[in-house]
Amino acid sequence: MRILALAMTLTVGLAALSPAQARDQKELLLFDVMFGGLHVADVVVTMDQTPESYQSRLEMRTRGVAELFQDFRADMKSEGGFVVTSARHLTVPSLYTRAWTSPKMASEMTMRFDSLTGLSQSEERLFNPQTGAVMQPEDMPWNNRRKPIPVVPDNLRAGAIDPIAAFIAARRQVLDFGKSEVRVPIYDGRRRYDIISKVGKSRSYTIKDQTRELTPITSRVEPVFGFEPDSEDRMRDSTGTTLFTSDARFVPVQIILANDMFSSVMNLVAECTTDPAPCDNFGQKAPQQKSAAN
Repeated sequence: MRILALAMTLTVGLAALSPAQARDQKELLLFDVMFGGLHVADVVVTMDQTPESYQSRLEMRTRGVAELFQDFRADMKSEGGFVVTSARHLTVPSLYTRAWTSPKMASEMTMRFDSLTGLSQSEERLFNPQTGAVMQPEDMPWNNRRKPIPVVPDNLRAGAIDPIAAFIAARRQVLDFGKSEVRVPIYDGRRRYDIISKVGKSRSYTIKDQTRELTPITSRVEPVFGFEPDSEDRMRDSTGTTLFTSDARFVPVQIILANDMFSSVMNLVAECTTDPAPCDNFGQKAPQQKSAAN
């Protein structure tokens, strides 16, 4: 799910408008997530941005065969503002929240940013959603160390922003300064890493029998602190490619994540700002299929 979360933050952050474009944008987008040809999850992205501030939300839940094995849900929100000087434009987050739940484990995390120093402080609660019993990071099945995870020191958190704000900042660097490659420092409440993105040339792509002009942005992760060795290797070996419409909206149409072990694809299936119906049932559990009578 960590790789899927990377794809989701790519979707939210890079799709947000730059204040340099000086207009408001509101989007409500529905994506499906495919893995090995199977529909495994749905993602809804909400964006509300003005030249002065932004609010973005991303919700995900498992679908299809994945839902039968594990009912997993995630919800990430970020809000903040922009500081414009003669030399640069800054994305300044103020609050980031992240929650996820599965049948036996759940997490709620809040990250707040100091308005003067920009240094973030986070609080996370791990618990069993069925009993409410408190859990510890070393109880998580992916923590092979089985010991407390080291806290990211202040000097590594300084200047690092949350995952959603980071991609908003990356897109601003591309649009405002014409950069073709950007590196943005990220702190997600537990780990510290950089995202390095490169902008490709717009060209025609055919997706689901529809051909359109799209702009590719490829991204990779550079782990900095807080990763298990095997997890760090997987993150380094993973790449993401996001295809955006080449118009002023710059809406993501497809996100591809791949490494030596797997490949997953997220496709835009509905723009619910104009037609809310496809997003109305997002939070509901998929109906069970009835078996045929003998």
